[in-house]
Amino acid sequence: MALPEHIDATNTGQFREQLLNLINRGAAVLIADMSVTASCDHGGADALVRAYHRASVNGTQLRIVVASPLVRRILTANGLDRLVSIYPSLEAALAARPPESVISAGPDQARAAAGEQFLAGGVTPAVLWSLVDALADALALVTSDGNFALVNRRAEEMFGYRHGELVGQPIEVVVPTALRAAHAGYRAGYEREPAARPMGARGRLVGLRKDGTTFPAEISLEPVPTATGHFILAVIRDVTRVTPRPGLADLARAVVASPKSSDAEFLGLVVNQLFHVGLSLQDAADLPHDQAVRRIDTALRQLDDLIRKIRDHVFGGRDGAEPNGSQ
Repeated sequence: MALPEHIDATNTGQFREQLLNLINRGAAVLIADMSVTASCDHGGADALVRAYHRASVNGTQLRIVVASPLVRRILTANGLDRLVSIYPSLEAALAARPPESVISAGPDQARAAAGEQFLAGGVTPAVLWSLVDALADALALVTSDGNFALVNRRAEEMFGYRHGELVGQPIEVVVPTALRAAHAGYRAGYEREPAARPMGARGRLVGLRKDGTTFPAEISLEPVPTATGHFILAVIRDVTRVTPRPGLADLARAVVASPKSSDAEFLGLVVNQLFHVGLSLQDAADLPHDQAVRRIDTALRQLDDLIRKIRDHVFGGRDGAEPNGSQ
């Protein structure tokens, strides 16, 4: 969908409705083409954020094409680069494939190769590399001074570099220019106090491809001490691709049914699904009256079911109470 040269209060509502209508029709991928857009106010950026939220509910992948540095700054200021991939040209956006489709070797191939080597009597470096290259996530080993020491093939593909091109380069080459100084500070702080950091612990970050495309990412970090120094193992996941969120009642019921679920895990799922319900209610404002009534009714029933599940979770294990809350 091509967007106008100037986006402001006079046309924001119109292009927002067009985006939402296309998403509601079930598009698998929607490209918002801002190649000719020279100016965009924060209202326009908010409309794109709204489109992203609708797309995340419907399972649509939203891609944005931006040529103007000014427009890119506006979108970045509104956090869109942490939500969707932003491409420098329409050709790049059209050529992009789903993250999982660019894995160079499937797990079955890697297992087969590994099996042959085990039968031969040992695991060789070639076997290890075949396993590492089969991973769906990017893997990078970074030196203490912040340079890439090793990367797997998925990392090269994710960031758009040729084989061997990333090794030796500073990690900031895959960080957007405006964020590099801050990232160097974060990296220095991590070097002083290295610790395992699980995927998503810092929320979404932004990756920069060689062609200028940015994409939302999640990263896990793990210190790797060796006899000659220490490294940082980074696992990077492109989270551009979205899938529809599971139903609130289904998730709550699954968590309550599991005897190993902790209060913290349950709370996290509750918060996530409350956010999902909030998006549904927000979207209801843009639907025709009959559809809006049904959407609101569904959301209220989901909330009612969640309240019951929370009560079961809190009181179900006390004083001999049954899981359903009865004494």
